[in-house]
Amino acid sequence: MRARGFTLLELVIVLVLVGISALFGTRFIADMATSYTGAAERAQALAGARFALERIKRELSQAYSPSVYFSDDGRCVSFVPVLASGKYAGDVTDQATFIIPAALDHQQPEPTYMAIRADSGEEHWEDYPATRPAHLFALLDPAAIAGGDRVPMAELIGEGLHFDINSLDSRFTLLAARQTRYCLESGSLWRQQREAGEWSEKILMLTQVTSDSAFMEYDESLQLLKMELSVHSRDGTLVLPGQFMVVYEP
Repeated sequence: MRARGFTLLELVIVLVLVGISALFGTRFIADMATSYTGAAERAQALAGARFALERIKRELSQAYSPSVYFSDDGRCVSFVPVLASGKYAGDVTDQATFIIPAALDHQQPEPTYMAIRADSGEEHWEDYPATRPAHLFALLDPAAIAGGDRVPMAELIGEGLHFDINSLDSRFTLLAARQTRYCLESGSLWRQQREAGEWSEKILMLTQVTSDSAFMEYDESLQLLKMELSVHSRDGTLVLPGQFMVVYEP
């Protein structure tokens, strides 16, 4: 019996079926690749935003609450880092003895300021440390504060200084001689420090930010800062709200 081959119609049908299968297979692979790329970009954007929020949260937890202020447009938040805090014995207006916290032991001395119920608000802090609010004084000898010693007030900040009122819990705070700020600019979040009257070069913290302003509110009575970051990704805009406590404890 003679073997029978494929007819032209059968070959055409097979080629059409192969083409249809290839078309759907290619589309499936392309959709899978797009989905994977989108998920990877979303995860990357989310990780970057979370890192930035965690960095801000960590630094604000070590900030002096009265020093926190926003820019008028909500694009920047600025604050002064705390080195340590502690309590003093006696009346601060009458040469109190300060019990310096041991947290500063073995640290390299740096320019330091002592605050006791300092004023709050941008007008008092925007030029810090070139100008300072009331009840905030430069330490004469930062090296004297190491080791948890008791140091008379006159040895720390000099004679003839006056405080209007004691701290409610006899607490003082030692501040670094610098400001830190986070700002939104050109779709990115930047970090800077101000020392000796000059802001440092900007450090990039996050890109693809779609927020016009991120820093929404600071309630000083609750020491609670609210912010919201909006970040672009292929799948849409990611919105990450944040609430951070500005409460430093020694």
